[in-house]
Amino acid sequence: MNLNKVMNFISENNIQPDAVFALVEKVRYMDLNDEASIRQVIKDVSVLAGKNLDKAEENKLVRDIMTCLLYTSPSPR
Repeated sequence: MNLNKVMNFISENNIQPDAVFALVEKVRYMDLNDEASIRQVIKDVSVLAGKNLDKAEENKLVRDIMTCLLYTSPSPR
């Protein structure tokens, strides 16, 4: 997805761009191998999007993200 599409999506969904950029800055320095950090990002994104997630949805997202990170992170050799 290119930046124009992202910005259009943000605008069309009444999401505050400054809030998105603040979240991006916050995530840049997070330890994304830490489950609590991932849960916090998921909660922050759900607030930005105005969507409520139940615990089962949150757990699935955490599991999917952590699995993805496991397989895409460089491994020491």
